[in-house]
Amino acid sequence: MRLNLKWNVLLTLITLFFLVTCSSNDAPEPFDCSTTDLDIELATKSNPSDCVTNDGSIEVSATGGTPPYQFRLGTGAFGTSSLFQNQGGGTFTITVKDANNCEKQLTNITLTTPGGPVASASTLSHQTNCTSPNGSITANVTGGAEPYQYKIGNGSFGGSATFSNLKAGLYTITIMDDNGCTITRNETINSNTGVSYLNDIKPILETNCIKSGCHNGDNGAERNWSVLSNVQAKAQGIKTRTGNKSMPKDIAPTGLPQNEIDLIACWVDEGAQNN
Repeated sequence: MRLNLKWNVLLTLITLFFLVTCSSNDAPEPFDCSTTDLDIELATKSNPSDCVTNDGSIEVSATGGTPPYQFRLGTGAFGTSSLFQNQGGGTFTITVKDANNCEKQLTNITLTTPGGPVASASTLSHQTNCTSPNGSITANVTGGAEPYQYKIGNGSFGGSATFSNLKAGLYTITIMDDNGCTITRNETINSNTGVSYLNDIKPILETNCIKSGCHNGDNGAERNWSVLSNVQAKAQGIKTRTGNKSMPKDIAPTGLPQNEIDLIACWVDEGAQNN
């Protein structure tokens, strides 16, 4: 009798271990952002007065989703203000994020500067190799005073208009002419890598997630990741949490190998297809 009691206690402790290390730490499940009605639109904009005075502004408004909202300009940090002041000329993207971490973008917001350089749509080469990024952006600019200098993000200015070896994502390109006038473009590199759910993603899930006490259905049918539709519904959250290495919980904060993180991100960015 005592032996059976000890065995029952041991089984209970093992079950609790899996519930704590996987199920409870995975909660709450990421919201399915494909169902959101979150939206963003332009409210007002004001062009800068000249090419060396950054006094332009953009204001947006958000509706739907789950407030409160946060906003960011280009690749900047999210904040509570929907008004972006002290802007120079350029073409911008503003992103809104709601309380469920769902995002929507408003693209191609253009502020025009008199007498400065003019940047038309960049030449883009999208990412086709997931684990060895090969996207590129080539800026196209006219007007102002040559020669031009270029930078990507917070990098340094240089003479090359082309930026290579880029992953899928949103990038800020800044062009400066010989008079010090600048113009900015936000450009998006898409992921066209053809990562396969069957050959690339499913084996990762089977090894790390679809196991007892975790995402094998023990904790509810909707948490069974051997069902593709469940994985697709949570795809954005899976990308985010594997990317920041908080998932899988039992190997955090080490996380998955980087190549597996990249494969998941590519698959999600390409629409989490059944391929």
